[in-house]
Amino acid sequence: MTKVGILDDEIVICETLSKYLKELGYHVLDYALNYEEAIELLETNLPDIFLLDINIGGKKSGVDLAKYIRENYNIPLIFISSYSDKETILSAKKVSPNGYLVKPFNKEDLFAAIEIAIGNFSIRTEQNQISSELKLLSDAFFIKQDSLYIKICFNDIYYFKSEGVYVEIYAKSKKYLFRETLLNLNKILPEKSFFQIHRSYIININSIEAVNSDYIVLASTKLPISRTYRDSFLKKLNLI
Repeated sequence: MTKVGILDDEIVICETLSKYLKELGYHVLDYALNYEEAIELLETNLPDIFLLDINIGGKKSGVDLAKYIRENYNIPLIFISSYSDKETILSAKKVSPNGYLVKPFNKEDLFAAIEIAIGNFSIRTEQNQISSELKLLSDAFFIKQDSLYIKICFNDIYYFKSEGVYVEIYAKSKKYLFRETLLNLNKILPEKSFFQIHRSYIININSIEAVNSDYIVLASTKLPISRTYRDSFLKKLNLI
């Protein structure tokens, strides 16, 4: 069942959306009334698709949340707004939403927007290509640094850290930076050795020095474990 997240600063709208979604057969997560609550929702129970109002009051808008989602998660999003003026549309367009619904809308409009957004997003995701800066081998990969391809063995890697559209590799010999996303890396790294513990980190399980439910230690560095990945990670280590 598709899990749907909602961000809107009006409780009445959230309740109406929840009612529509449940009637349409979707699983509705707790709705968020502001940016901070939406971040918490993402970290505790990642939805399959997010519905976001644009103007939510406070210092940060729905567009700000959309930027955050684009940088850290791989889920489709749909803007829901009472505004359809040029300025609002151009602002929304910058984060490449998968849909835009103008209030008021009915249940059928909502269903069509969600299903088309999920369908198109799935096709786009399947077509994503791994960066040309990375060449994969069975036990290592080459990354392009200036005019050279540098070989990095999986066993020499401590962890990967996301830096926007770039990834930092923390290895035994040195640190490397190249253009890629954690999402794409997660698809190609060997599952028995690497695991994502946070939106910003993929770690080499073989390099772990210590662990609890909140963070791990490797290479004498503490890295946080987010609630989104905690249970599956601890199960991977046979700790729960």
